[in-house]
Amino acid sequence: MEKITQLKQAIQRLNEADAKSMLLLLLVNSSLNEEKLQDIRQSILKFGDKPKTRDVQTMHIVFGESPAGSLKAAFRNTDYTNTEDIIMLPTNFSIGPLKDLHKVSGIEARFEWFQERYNSEDDGLQLYKSSMFDIVEKIKNIPPHQHIVIWTCQNAHEQTGLRLVLAMLENKLNPVFVLDTYTAFHEIYTLPHLAEDNYPRSSGEVSSEDLLSFYERYDLRPLQQAKRQILCAEGLRMLADDDYLIRSWEHHELWQNTNEDCDDAFIIACAKRLEKEEGNKKFRKSARLIGEVMGHMEQYRGDEWIEYRLRCLIKQGVFMYKGDLKAMRYYEVRLPDAT
Repeated sequence: MEKITQLKQAIQRLNEADAKSMLLLLLVNSSLNEEKLQDIRQSILKFGDKPKTRDVQTMHIVFGESPAGSLKAAFRNTDYTNTEDIIMLPTNFSIGPLKDLHKVSGIEARFEWFQERYNSEDDGLQLYKSSMFDIVEKIKNIPPHQHIVIWTCQNAHEQTGLRLVLAMLENKLNPVFVLDTYTAFHEIYTLPHLAEDNYPRSSGEVSSEDLLSFYERYDLRPLQQAKRQILCAEGLRMLADDDYLIRSWEHHELWQNTNEDCDDAFIIACAKRLEKEEGNKKFRKSARLIGEVMGHMEQYRGDEWIEYRLRCLIKQGVFMYKGDLKAMRYYEVRLPDAT
């Protein structure tokens, strides 16, 4: 009886096309033995268990694996699993070339730039390159009926990403909403008199619970056409630019420069502060210094970039080291005695 009930429930879940396929199968096999009947029962159960087709109404675009994972977790076990989808761009836009990033040639050039600078013990860079091809096409092919929510924050990485995505959406008429997690955080949770250091520097620092709260409580309005055109034009200029490599977010404006060494002075200052606070000039794990830099740095750069600049300073003789430079966990650093 239990098997019959399961079979009946599975048949009720069949859509019209699957039901027709099952009927055809029965007609073709008019002389049925027990083995064939069992095969048909299993087929019906398999079709009946197919998940429902999602009716995606809103496409969310986020920058980085951390906010993408948190947003997926936020939507889990809610009705949003059927109506929302997420596109994640897996790169830090505050550094590296952006020219023609919406084309295969631009993605290849950016990949090669990182490959020359970063230590990669796994296939992370290769995965980045292959996924970027698919992601750019997915952005270009967002259906016209879907709303688009772009998640950003007050940092060069996400603000650059916002402009690049709007450039890729230049000819699309989809309503676009921008959800700034910094602004949402302050409007929903903090009071004007609280200190400025109570804020997320990036969307990746926001919990999944807060992301869901921001989406449901923040007053989202379509990006005004004039503002959208301005940001789109900035993004198009970035996609056409062949010079700027480093981007900073200062006074609510995006600044670009060509100097890869612009963060070196801050790295050195952090090393000096560590030595002063701890009262010695011993070798320290490079990860310890990199974490110190990232914890105090106003700009959002990422640990791979800081580690690359640290290796550059080692080659220049600014830092001493011992160990193997193939990865940050393998070597230690300190400033020379005369520093």
